[in-house]
Amino acid sequence: MKFSIAFSFMSAGLVAAVPSANQIRSVNDVLPNLKRDASGAGFAHLGSDNVVRTFDKNFNVVDFAKLDDRSAAAKDPSADVLAEAKLAKSKAVEQTSKPRKITPLDARQEKSCPSQSCPDDSYCKGLSIYGYDCSTCYSVTHTVGNCQA
Repeated sequence: MKFSIAFSFMSAGLVAAVPSANQIRSVNDVLPNLKRDASGAGFAHLGSDNVVRTFDKNFNVVDFAKLDDRSAAAKDPSADVLAEAKLAKSKAVEQTSKPRKITPLDARQEKSCPSQSCPDDSYCKGLSIYGYDCSTCYSVTHTVGNCQA
């Protein structure tokens, strides 16, 4: 009798530990376990079908994971989900900052000590490792000044 009661409590505990069929996982739970594009040029996308997929740079699926059991997800996305991924990728590339081209005026600008703010002389002398020829801090207030050659 004692054994059957203990067994029923243990089995009830095991049932509670098993996730329910409709449990929803977050992207943060799924994403670290997905394989990535080895070249580093790929990206991850959460589709409208509640599936997180990692793509390579040519939009081939590297890995995928469903966020819930209700979605009937296949490794390969539908045409609509693939269009979503392509649109998201193009928006991300569009919003990524690009390096500014160097103009002839940039080459003429020289490093100037007076343009550097400083709290004390040691700060100005430390700028020499960056190519400045600064030696003293001309104090404007007790904590802020300008470096001088």
